[in-house]
Amino acid sequence: MVERILEEAGVHLLHNRAMEVEVRGARWTMAGVGDWWSEEVDAERAFRGVKADGRVIALSHNPDAKEALGGYAWDLMLCGHTHGGQVVIPFVGPHYAPVRDKRFVAGLCDWNGRPIYVSRGVGHFASVRFRCRPEATVLEVKAGGEARTGPWGVVDSLNG
Repeated sequence: MVERILEEAGVHLLHNRAMEVEVRGARWTMAGVGDWWSEEVDAERAFRGVKADGRVIALSHNPDAKEALGGYAWDLMLCGHTHGGQVVIPFVGPHYAPVRDKRFVAGLCDWNGRPIYVSRGVGHFASVRFRCRPEATVLEVKAGGEARTGPWGVVDSLNG
């Protein structure tokens, strides 16, 4: 029901599908996958028809989905789910983060030469956050040029 209401309002849900968008004259493909923990990731369906030589941003709720998307052409992956670890223990780190790969808990990360940005988001579980402030992230993505993580144009993130 929620999906139908959103679609009727003009919101395009990218649940295992892709769509092209144009931003400031540059064409991008946004390819989104379903939830990793619910076993709803269908990368083949999400990337069907996506041009390998185009600019592609992969969208996933959980950064662990990167493994399923590794064989597909994408230039940047955006995800969340982790709440930044929610509880970051001094000298231990985000031990309780709800991801298999604890390297992908927050911020701009490199995975085999590909940039992945994991937002800490503003949510929490059980009203607890310790040593990982909430964030609403603004990324400036530019086509081409050099960036901190490689040639894909991930320029910067501005966190409050």
